[in-house]
Amino acid sequence: MKTPPAIRRFIEEFLKIDEEAVGKGSVNRALQEAMREEGVSDPGVFEKRFVSSQEVRQRFINAVVIGETWFFRDRGPFTSLARHARELQHDLAVDVLKILSVPCASGEEPYSIVMTLLNAGLAPSSFSIDGVDINTRALESARRACYGSGSFRGNLGPAFAGFFEMTPHGRLLSRQVVKQVTFHHANLLSPGSLAGQGPFSVIFCRNLLIYMMAAARHKIFDRLDQLLLPGGVLFSGHTETIFWHQQGYIPLPWDRSFALSKPVSSQASKKSPIVKTAKHLSPSARRRNTGISMESRADSEGGVHETGVPGVAPAAGEVHDKQKAADPVSMSRRPLIDKQIQEARRLADQGRIDLALQLCQECAQKSGPAAELYCLMGIIHMAGQDLKNAEDCFLKAIYLDPGNYESLVHISFLYRQKGDQKKAALYMERAGRQADRQENDNKTLKNVP
Repeated sequence: MKTPPAIRRFIEEFLKIDEEAVGKGSVNRALQEAMREEGVSDPGVFEKRFVSSQEVRQRFINAVVIGETWFFRDRGPFTSLARHARELQHDLAVDVLKILSVPCASGEEPYSIVMTLLNAGLAPSSFSIDGVDINTRALESARRACYGSGSFRGNLGPAFAGFFEMTPHGRLLSRQVVKQVTFHHANLLSPGSLAGQGPFSVIFCRNLLIYMMAAARHKIFDRLDQLLLPGGVLFSGHTETIFWHQQGYIPLPWDRSFALSKPVSSQASKKSPIVKTAKHLSPSARRRNTGISMESRADSEGGVHETGVPGVAPAAGEVHDKQKAADPVSMSRRPLIDKQIQEARRLADQGRIDLALQLCQECAQKSGPAAELYCLMGIIHMAGQDLKNAEDCFLKAIYLDPGNYESLVHISFLYRQKGDQKKAALYMERAGRQADRQENDNKTLKNVP
């Protein structure tokens, strides 16, 4: 079925959805569904009703907007939020941790956030969640808070299963969880949307930008950037992280979270992706706001994280052994390489990119090749939009250490930016397998007496 002109213009000008990204078949199916609801079979008749009726247009929006979601979708963001919520609250000097989930679809994500924070021991009075979506039908489902089997993938575990009550209509969420979320109907692209809301300490905006036209992505960035506190955290979809990084947001080394920190400086979009840390922040906030600095710290479960390059850190407690096994760097050379890498990161944080690259190259000549060294050079090149040299560096890092998670993730982003979706998917799949291995190895280590 050919999409009527008025509806095509609505998709392009109001929703600003990229039909290629969602699939033209999806738009066609949404149109057919909306026509069935309206009880018409002639596209021309439906088009006239569509133009004259806001209700008909909203029903079409409900049909065309993608709302695939489930509870605790991708565990990483929720695990990281639980670990860092109190730290964020302290660093941002807020009594109430305000969190935005957009798009929130039928509520599984914002409710997962609530359960995560309650299970982490935060008092209900210390946080609040706003869920925003353009789909009114999904919001009605969210407010009912009763879910069928499609909203659950895998085992919830006893800590979270206790928040649900089995009913003849599905699993009903407890009032304790539901009352923490306020839902809003809004389009982020509409002027004045979410006016008076925020500011937020944390924003979940996952897998929205991938469906939007380029101009729309920048409008959404402007809106969310205004709503997020400086130093606040944004969780994105894994293929969207590079976009936020290009606007000046700083990838955080939180395992499998695809989280970024908003720079403390104003107008993040006008800054380089490598941003110098504000001196007045607390040490933990400085760690979050340092572009590519490297520090070791104990995590909340008692292990040690090597934060390394932006992206996602290796699993706790296994960094050096893993790297030494795969990367031919001798014990005698590693302290020198680590010291040189830390200095190069410091220079890059200060915006002294040429000096940082020069130091990396000198280190490679004197001490020999190292995966983390080439990964760092790749990130610096990528921040400067030198994709060719970035690609070369990431490939060298992966050659030296096929399990180098950060290089696998970043080269996936690079290929996606270049339009090579096949290679992007290949390397992201490899990164996922590596992250799973790291997680399983970490669990094994924790179970060793």
